[in-house]
Amino acid sequence: MSAQIRVKGNAGTDPELKFAKNNTAYATFSLADTPRIKKGDDWLDGETVWYRVVTFGDKAESLVDMLSKGDTVIVEGAFKVSSYQDKNGETKSGLEINAREVDVVVRSVKKQRAPEVAPW
Repeated sequence: MSAQIRVKGNAGTDPELKFAKNNTAYATFSLADTPRIKKGDDWLDGETVWYRVVTFGDKAESLVDMLSKGDTVIVEGAFKVSSYQDKNGETKSGLEINAREVDVVVRSVKKQRAPEVAPW
């Protein structure tokens, strides 16, 4: 059994769509989560935690059209620590989410007021 996680953060990269050998679509992107910490009357940024997010199938294919670097997203899924080798051949650990759900947070846009006088 894997641990489940829900993270709200910002996409650090555009999603990259690939296809496995069995032709299953999958998309990956990085996700940054920076907690806010209250210190006295001030709010400060905590240390940013980076995750690698992977999602599969139709969700992966639609995600590449909906998500861009910098967008705020909410990701839910199975959490694990994975190992990889960096470009120097050293073994490193990374945080990965096998996403069950990825929701792009839509920011509201202020409506412009209509001119009070007709333009003609």
